[in-house]
Amino acid sequence: MTTDLIFQPLGQPVSPYAGFAQSADIDPRLTRTHYFDGRLLTADDLNRDQTYLDRRLREVGQALGHGILRGLSLSLNQQTGTLHLSPGIGLSSAGRVLQLSIPLDVNLNERAEILTLNNGLYQRLERGLYAVVLKYAEEGKDVAEVFPTDLGTQKTAQYDVICDSVQLGLVRLPLPLAQMSTLHIRATLARKLAGDSNAGGAIQEDAVALGLLAISDDRPQWLDVELLRHPIEESFSEQQLQQKLSRHYNALITDIVDERNKGSLDSAFSANDYFQLLPPAGSLPKAAINPVKGTQHFFPDHYDVWIAPVRQSDLELIKQESMTLPPLDLALNEAVDIIVLAPLDNNHYHQYARRLERAFNPDKKRLASLDLLRLKIHPRRPVHELDTDAATWQAIWDTIGTMDLAFVRRPLRAAETAVSGIVLATGTSYPSSATDTTLPDGDSTASSDSTEPTDTSTPFVLDEDSIFLERVNLKRLSTIRPPSNNTGEEALNRLQDEFGKNAGVIQLIMTLLLRIDQRYDPVLWPTLYALAHREALKDFRSQLIESQQEGKPTGESVEHIAASLGIDIDLSGWPELDPH
Repeated sequence: MTTDLIFQPLGQPVSPYAGFAQSADIDPRLTRTHYFDGRLLTADDLNRDQTYLDRRLREVGQALGHGILRGLSLSLNQQTGTLHLSPGIGLSSAGRVLQLSIPLDVNLNERAEILTLNNGLYQRLERGLYAVVLKYAEEGKDVAEVFPTDLGTQKTAQYDVICDSVQLGLVRLPLPLAQMSTLHIRATLARKLAGDSNAGGAIQEDAVALGLLAISDDRPQWLDVELLRHPIEESFSEQQLQQKLSRHYNALITDIVDERNKGSLDSAFSANDYFQLLPPAGSLPKAAINPVKGTQHFFPDHYDVWIAPVRQSDLELIKQESMTLPPLDLALNEAVDIIVLAPLDNNHYHQYARRLERAFNPDKKRLASLDLLRLKIHPRRPVHELDTDAATWQAIWDTIGTMDLAFVRRPLRAAETAVSGIVLATGTSYPSSATDTTLPDGDSTASSDSTEPTDTSTPFVLDEDSIFLERVNLKRLSTIRPPSNNTGEEALNRLQDEFGKNAGVIQLIMTLLLRIDQRYDPVLWPTLYALAHREALKDFRSQLIESQQEGKPTGESVEHIAASLGIDIDLSGWPELDPH
């Protein structure tokens, strides 16, 4: 703030040189007393210096950030209603250092004490959500006489000293306490409070948040110590949002599994049952994954979920690398790649990972690599490329603990970003190619080690779509579900010509083939061609899945959905091939 106002105790400001006020940043709040011999000092002069030093110290604190530096662990005894806070240090957003040297215990059922401390204002605790905070407080101690300045003034008294202190308090938040289970409330609040470090401005600048407390029926119900609490951070950033979301998620998923175990429920639940937002990396229950059958129940069906063993020592590094990616919003129907990591010690990893490796194949131009296992909600056979994979995964699974699994979000595929990375495996060499060498006299000759022309029709390193199309394509699908008439043959040929190299279209067609019964084969391929030509395959698939989940007949659903997309299907015949 630039201003021409300079407050000095001796009177009018004196600029060191002309134009000083216009070329300097002068803050009138940051003034200190000028001491010299013969000066009369008053209380205002000394208080000014205290204010100056206090403000300068808080500026240092603001530069360091705000949050919990160490300690200050909060817990709730639900039987007695007592909040327990351990010693520690925090830093408020105003730059105040809040240090607690002794443990604090506050019984929220002691209403007489709470009433006294709050000057009779709070006789009961209203239903709602409260931030538990440690805030700055001042306390006056001892007595000092105030001598009169003239004969008409009475002698009075003031505090002798003022002590800085900290105090535990509750701050009512402008959020409703929903009528649902505790775990569902906490998971829902994660979306609302993950990116808000001061709960919408409810937490004052001279306080730090320690946790979120729910009050109902005039009693504390539950405490969440991760929703509002955060370590010291200089300024809120996207990666800090992921870290805060991850801390809360990992604490909540453990509570969910514990509660389900107490209620004799298994841990094979879906993330949608509790969460709306997931961090890009976190833990998940072992019961939600079955690599032997190739199934998973945790993530939505439209997620691409893979599983792979990983060294225990590499797990944290992999999770931290994924924390730079966006959170997983389960309400969005977006394509997401997830890898479930099964951590193993070095001995087990060396023993089992070798069995899952895919050998270097020079004919198909594939590098040696670990073969990831893809998981689906609905089991499909075969899920293992080799017969030995199932036995290997069963052996791996026997070494994994109940909550040892982790998941990480993968970046967009190379085919979607047009950016790819190439890793050459140990023991491989570059492919030989025919190269021209220009001689000094201008003639050129081929390299002596090239006796045959090099086949450049297939690149040495394939992207994901190319690998997928090598394994799954229209030709292979048509051998499983061959056209039953000439119209189907013609439709299949048109699909091959127009969409044979489109991996996304092939994936959608493959999904529909799994969901539509073979008795509809006379109209199947013409319908798929018409949908592909109209770019309606994805909408058709989504509506078909929804109809089948509601128990509607497939034939009726296919005819109705196709009609809504502008394609007339008569199940006794077939649609015209011309999609227009």
